[in-house]
Amino acid sequence: MPTNSPLSKISDYVFFHADHSPETEAMVWNDTRVNYRSFAQQVENVSQALIAYGIQKGDRVALLGSPRPEFFIVMMATVDIGAIWMGMHPRYKITEFRHVVDTAQPKLIFAFDEIDDRNYAVELKTLRSEFASVAEFIIFDNQNPATGISFDNFLSAADRVTSDSLKSLRESVETDDPAVIIFTSGTTGRPKGAMNSHYGLVHCAHIELSRWPGKNMRVLQNMPINHIANIGMMSSYALVDGGTLVFMDQFDPGAILHTIEHEKITFWLQAPAMFHMAMNHENFPQTDLSSLQYIIWGGGPMPQHMVESLRKAGATLAMAYGMTELTAYVSYSDLDADSEVLANSIGKPEAHYDLRLMGSNGELANPGQSGEIQARGRWLMRGYFNQKEATDEAYTEDGWFKTGDIAECRTDGNWKLVGRTKEMYKSGGFNVYPREIEIAIEEHNAVAMSAVLGVSDPLYDEVGYAFVQLQPGANVDISELHDWCHEKLANYKVPKTFQILSELPKLPIGKIDKQYLRRQLASFS
Repeated sequence: MPTNSPLSKISDYVFFHADHSPETEAMVWNDTRVNYRSFAQQVENVSQALIAYGIQKGDRVALLGSPRPEFFIVMMATVDIGAIWMGMHPRYKITEFRHVVDTAQPKLIFAFDEIDDRNYAVELKTLRSEFASVAEFIIFDNQNPATGISFDNFLSAADRVTSDSLKSLRESVETDDPAVIIFTSGTTGRPKGAMNSHYGLVHCAHIELSRWPGKNMRVLQNMPINHIANIGMMSSYALVDGGTLVFMDQFDPGAILHTIEHEKITFWLQAPAMFHMAMNHENFPQTDLSSLQYIIWGGGPMPQHMVESLRKAGATLAMAYGMTELTAYVSYSDLDADSEVLANSIGKPEAHYDLRLMGSNGELANPGQSGEIQARGRWLMRGYFNQKEATDEAYTEDGWFKTGDIAECRTDGNWKLVGRTKEMYKSGGFNVYPREIEIAIEEHNAVAMSAVLGVSDPLYDEVGYAFVQLQPGANVDISELHDWCHEKLANYKVPKTFQILSELPKLPIGKIDKQYLRRQLASFS
């Protein structure tokens, strides 16, 4: 692998590995197994068909689907000729489909007619009638679709494109060109389309590989196709190394455990909530996890008791911090980190990235002080697509991207997340960061996870409202949780109200859906 001289496009690695290890499995999905030779040939065929349908450099190509080989083949074919790929999540409602299509204006939309028992014929027909900018809809799982053409019909156009035309478009692509548009989760407003470049995906994958080197890599891939965890942290990571992506098109704890054992998965990355569900599955105790080299989580902290349970699998445990606009992870835990560090920090800032903690007073935060995580570098997103004002607002005057995440540097050099600038609320004149409170609540052995929101209060302006999900079979009185927090937190940080839910609502990536909880609170008032 050319780790000392990275290739310029993320798609270049498809062809590099097709030349150097053609028989290695690139992708697995159920009984479908695709080696790198076949992967490269399919990518080339799709690229030629895209050109036949008028796709040029900078055009957008969308795909509605789940983690399956089709998604990665079309993505690689799109970016290989300089077009920009974007994913649409199967859980989108029609308003969400409208928003991303209206924002990005894709020329082609690839889709499955049906995913996980949901049929999309009505949504696709609606999009076709409302967006004349979409030249064609290509349907994978239907030879005679009601909307658009079949994938086989689309591929038949490849013969109309010469190798010279393909070569010309490929050579026009620069490493800093946008490769993908990834829409943010929209936890603080309408999703924005972050443009991540070839350089960012390649560069960050090499750094990730330097932190988590593997042997005969086999990555469990069940993250949504419209999320950076899929595109950057997992798919690009595996592709650059010449590893294998083992796709699962839906989250199923029992199926995950079966797949790890039977496909000899080496790299298992999930959100903490997903690990929680897998570890509480009845098959977890007897599942053979010995193939795992790494068990990794991002997107939030893992309670220490879960860390210690996962350690029994024998794999290296690690956690990392990143987000869509950063392209990949920018802080990593040490590979020998103990359970306390893994549960209570986001690791140390990666030395190859330019990062800082900026205090609210406009000065760099000292150890023990909190500040916003900010980043600067070529590897960052190229901006939000067609949203210059939002892009400008995301950066400081001196060119640092503002993550909105508040952290403090511990004495051991690890950073600890304490909240988000937009989630912070003021109680009695004091700044309160919900994440600090959630950590305290989750240290109770009956608690699985929690979510804290700031709500209006006539006396203190705002106070905390805590939603709590308990461990399976656990029981706890609200007054006990209140007393527990009083022992660990200053009075003004202790939530005024605790509500126990059977299960906290989750976003598709596995994070707690705080917007949904806030809507629930609004409906009660």
